[in-house]
Amino acid sequence: PCTYCTIPSVRGKSRSGTVAEIIRQANEIAEKGFKEIILTGVNIGDFGKGTDETFFDLIKALDKVKGIERYRISSIEPNLITDEIIEFTVKSNKFLPHFHIPLQSGSDKILKLMKRRYNTELFRSKIERINELISDIFLGIDVIVGFPGETDEDFKDTYNFLNRLNISFLHVFSYSVRPGTPAEMMSGKISAKEIKRRSNLLHQLSDRKHKVFYERFIGTEHKVLFEGAKHQNSMFGFTENYIKVEFPYNENLVNKIVDFQITGINEKGHAEGLIK
Repeated sequence: PCTYCTIPSVRGKSRSGTVAEIIRQANEIAEKGFKEIILTGVNIGDFGKGTDETFFDLIKALDKVKGIERYRISSIEPNLITDEIIEFTVKSNKFLPHFHIPLQSGSDKILKLMKRRYNTELFRSKIERINELISDIFLGIDVIVGFPGETDEDFKDTYNFLNRLNISFLHVFSYSVRPGTPAEMMSGKISAKEIKRRSNLLHQLSDRKHKVFYERFIGTEHKVLFEGAKHQNSMFGFTENYIKVEFPYNENLVNKIVDFQITGINEKGHAEGLIK
């Protein structure tokens, strides 16, 4: 396990359901009228480890469930995103162009201290491969700032590495000590003030990348699934590639997938447009 993580001690050994169990759950969800499922777990790419089932087997089976029109793959480790998973996403009408991938650091030194199972070169090549095959994909990336031993130079490596990648959003976590983890005993602790400074820089980078991603799609048409919650007089939905759309509330649109043209981005950073 990673040196900063309490999950193994809190939740015990990694374990998976079976493909049959998850298909049964998906069918129950479909019967209740839901149209989208997000696949999530502590390490979903390791699904079925120790059995003869794999994550790829699972997504192929889910793709055939009637009634569910959309799936998103949440938080899959870069070393476990295989070409067959990427290529399946390209061909599938249900698995959406949206991946959430943990990086945690753009410094190989820090990745080693964290005991991550990949290096920056593997990560970079994986991101390039995904972008090459799925041009409109939304890529959200997890990153931790202030891990013990992260020097100014290490942070600059992380910042520059992320800046060069073709990604859409950063989920920035500030490191905090978890009692009982190997990282608790590591030297080179970073001050709270410095962690905040580094976090702010990455949030600003994320905002810029997010804005560039949204602006790329002004003038394009998408399928949007609208959600039920009413916010003042607005409702929200998401395109296949996770662009958040704001539209005047209309209860007839709740849980509907509609053709939508993005015409601009509002002051809140949401896409606006017209139903076709």
